[in-house]
Amino acid sequence: MKKLLLPLPLVLLTFGFVANNVFAGDRVILGSLERLTEEYDDPYVSVSLESAVNGFSAKFYRFQSYGLYTGLDLVRMTGDIDVCFQSNPSNCSQVDVKVTMFSAEFGWALGRWIPFVGRTFSQTTGEETGIALIDSENRFGVNPSSVVERTADKGGRNIGLWIERDTFKVKGALKSVDGNEPMSVSGGVLFQMDNKFAVGAEFEIQLDSEAEGFRFSLQFGRSF
Repeated sequence: MKKLLLPLPLVLLTFGFVANNVFAGDRVILGSLERLTEEYDDPYVSVSLESAVNGFSAKFYRFQSYGLYTGLDLVRMTGDIDVCFQSNPSNCSQVDVKVTMFSAEFGWALGRWIPFVGRTFSQTTGEETGIALIDSENRFGVNPSSVVERTADKGGRNIGLWIERDTFKVKGALKSVDGNEPMSVSGGVLFQMDNKFAVGAEFEIQLDSEAEGFRFSLQFGRSF
């Protein structure tokens, strides 16, 4: 947990120096709590995967009434994946994972409307713990004799829209529209208080028919 907290102040300061100009020509810096859960059933080998990871993120938004919009998001999460045979749910193996994601958005403000495009990069690193996972009926098994690390890199293009409504903004987006990864839909809201503090929330749902994924983010920060 301490390792996750250390990069957060540095990222926030970096975003603060880069940005200059949330509402009608403003910028917002947020720290957030993140949670990502996924469930997947593999029909070929009758294996079920369930994962839950938690962590933190640093977000930066630069809004203007008219002009360039910029959004940046750096996420770091840790957790585990449970791998189980559907024929014997009690026979499971647990894999520790670390997830890092970076997203960048760029758009053009048209008054209360801000259409944008972006891209997300993610990296997942997993460690096999050496717990046996064997199903004699399906003649399939995993029994690593030592800890093995595996890394998967992903990425996708996003499109979305911000809409300003008085003291808050509403966001909607489609992610991985290029088809490289399963598409997902996200939505969020950002409130700015009179004292310059800002709070927000965001959710994301995966649209893949073979998997169920849900991500939630609760955000706190301030505008400048």
